[in-house]
Amino acid sequence: MSLPADLVDLLETARLLLRERIQPAVPAELRFETAMVANAVAIVARAAAGRLPGAAEAAGLRRLYPEAADAPVEALRRRLVADIRTGRLDGAGTRLLAYVLRPRVAERLALSSPEYRTGL
Repeated sequence: MSLPADLVDLLETARLLLRERIQPAVPAELRFETAMVANAVAIVARAAAGRLPGAAEAAGLRRLYPEAADAPVEALRRRLVADIRTGRLDGAGTRLLAYVLRPRVAERLALSSPEYRTGL
């Protein structure tokens, strides 16, 4: 999903207004919920700007399963889960970590919490 820049800016403006003006004025017992809403708006804004997770994960899954490179990513994810559960990837720890898990975590963190630096 990618939206025009002015709509992404509108989401960011709404998030700032919520955080800086509205949240301080709400009762203390609602501040956590207000922060959650502001964070959700920020995540949607980043996603709308085209920073969706998935490209690195998809590339990693295709490297892990080169014979199925044309398969949909969701099918490759299901295969990965099945292979982990049955122990078929027990010897592929480094490849699995480097190709799939580390990129997936890094992408998801970049979307949900870009200020968090993991060193991944």
